Amino acid sequence: MQTSNPALGKFYGVVQDTTTGKILFDIRGSQPTQSASVLKLLTASAALFSVPEDYRASTRVFRSTSEPTTLILVGGGDHTLSAFNQPSYTTYKNPPKISALASIALKKIGASAKINKIVVDTSFFDETDFNKFWLPTDRTNGYVSLISPLMADADRANGDLTSTKYSAFRSTNPATRAGQYLRSALGAQASGAKVVDGLLPDDSVLLATVRSQPITEWIEHALHVSDNTETEIVARHVEKYLGLPTTFAAIQPMVKQMLSSLGIDQTGLVMKDASGLSQSDRVTARLVASVLTESVKPESPIRFLSGFMAAPTSYGSLTARFDGPRAVARDSLVAKSGFIPGLSSLAGLVQARDYSTLAFAFFAKSDSKNGFNISYETKDAIDGLVAKAYLCGLNLTK
Repeated sequence: MQTSNPALGKFYGVVQDTTTGKILFDIRGSQPTQSASVLKLLTASAALFSVPEDYRASTRVFRSTSEPTTLILVGGGDHTLSAFNQPSYTTYKNPPKISALASIALKKIGASAKINKIVVDTSFFDETDFNKFWLPTDRTNGYVSLISPLMADADRANGDLTSTKYSAFRSTNPATRAGQYLRSALGAQASGAKVVDGLLPDDSVLLATVRSQPITEWIEHALHVSDNTETEIVARHVEKYLGLPTTFAAIQPMVKQMLSSLGIDQTGLVMKDASGLSQSDRVTARLVASVLTESVKPESPIRFLSGFMAAPTSYGSLTARFDGPRAVARDSLVAKSGFIPGLSSLAGLVQARDYSTLAFAFFAKSDSKNGFNISYETKDAIDGLVAKAYLCGLNLTK
């Protein structure tokens, strides 16, 4: 399999037979490289390994007994909570609505009750911030939100996909914005209410609850469209479920716990985040291929991983790929793509022409110092390698 194409830059890759575990192809497969969004496969695997498939997040509204004009909006880590109602819709399927919280709460407190203050409580996560390893330009430009347990529509400036003014830009105060949306949904009874940060008072009474879709729907969506915020939120819930701190620093121990249980070599793994957005993340092609090979085993705790991954024939990041001579593999693979400045990656499973199932992990990296550079042709070059693996199957050679 030729990897001399200049568009592949400095290339790292592994192809593994999932039946025998035999490595069929290996170039720098044990050398750590930046990952981009291929790292989402490890976060998704940790979630499938650790958390029940029907796990859901809850957002709640309380009323203070000692201050009856105060409502408390308590985040439960649901980035899909939506400020939009039909006919508007967002990128997330069947999200719980802020309007539903408001409607239920108003029925409980009555039409004559005045609301003077809305407290937003973000204590569900131990850490609410941007990741210090993300580029400053990535923090508000739409690539990812501040990771808070309370936000509306993943804190997009305008997440309405029916709007010509749609904007994925993010703010630095997602919880406050969610509180403001609740204030609007409550109508005249809360028109002058202040929105402030705070904690749920001990004397509070529950008024309303809405629940998210199951975490498996988040995983499927995140892997298809490469949603960074969604992946970071998934990681927080896995940490919470395992009793770990809900922080960026706990992501790597969380994933290593899963890898250790599965007997997968963790050498070279560095996870500064869950999504792969950080330039400081590191992974080896062998590690990723090993996780994918594990996912094919019928009794594996992560055996459903492939069912949540994108295909060129489904929606998401692969739909415009595998055309021309590369289309031969189009109907035979699922994968996760990735891109950050200087790196393009793809990892997945392909059912080859000889009916073998191969796990592959490919990373093409710029290294200008040594004359390696990726380009607009890099994706096609990577897809060509997958097509070659499809055609060769178990006869694949370097």
